[in-house]
Amino acid sequence: MADRSSSPLIWIAAGLAVFLFLRHNEIGRQAPDFALQGAYGGEYRLDSFRGRPVLLVFWNTNCGICRHELPILDRLNGEAARNGVEIACVNIGDVDGARDVMRPLHLLSLVDADGSAARSYGVSGVPKLVLIGADGKIKRSSSGMEGESTLRAWLH
Repeated sequence: MADRSSSPLIWIAAGLAVFLFLRHNEIGRQAPDFALQGAYGGEYRLDSFRGRPVLLVFWNTNCGICRHELPILDRLNGEAARNGVEIACVNIGDVDGARDVMRPLHLLSLVDADGSAARSYGVSGVPKLVLIGADGKIKRSSSGMEGESTLRAWLH
């Protein structure tokens, strides 16, 4: 008879392997297109950024980690711009909350009202950061908070 005590560990290991494969699998693929409203008006599509890299930061107003990471990105925004990288913060579902949080920051604020863009980028938790190269392909992707030194490296 097989030892059933190792069974949960096998499932956990298999799940982790699938997660890592899928996460790694998105690197190098064409970034999904989107059409999002700016929190302060206007419409933005992925091709609005074509020819220059863009860091998409998916977040929501209930995420404490996101609220901690956004000011760090704001501090790095000037450096990113000098390197030709646009930082676009994509709030999932809360235009009024996005305006309140983003008001003191100098970052492009977009709203994914129905979550369709988040789904197309495989967002299962926030924050999720996706760096898209000038060629429109995903260069880096991360779920969870990144430190300032990692973010700085991404923006160069």
